[in-house]
Amino acid sequence: MGKPGTFVVPAKLRKQFGLKDGCLLVIGANPWGIRLRPASVYEPEGWSTEQTAYYILVNCMTKEGWDWMIPDVVKLGVGPEKIGGIELNYRGILLADEEWDEQIEKPKRDHAPAKLRA
Repeated sequence: MGKPGTFVVPAKLRKQFGLKDGCLLVIGANPWGIRLRPASVYEPEGWSTEQTAYYILVNCMTKEGWDWMIPDVVKLGVGPEKIGGIELNYRGILLADEEWDEQIEKPKRDHAPAKLRA
């Protein structure tokens, strides 16, 4: 890795994934390391109100996140029951914030050296 945190993607991988100068990339962390992938760019101007509401809600990871986003969906004039592609009980299958945090922390604990496990 170079300064200031730059790194080189090998040519073979750039070619395999069609990466060119100026390509958008998404970088994130997960319990196993760093993930880098080509970004997808969407044109939200072309979305209908229902599609916008769908993407807002389908990206909620927890019940609390869903509850936090519902007012934005209601402002669009679309109730969750009118959004195609989302089950009526979608919120019910989501984890609570605490459960989500536990799911994220569990792999870290399971793969940590024994002396660091809590």
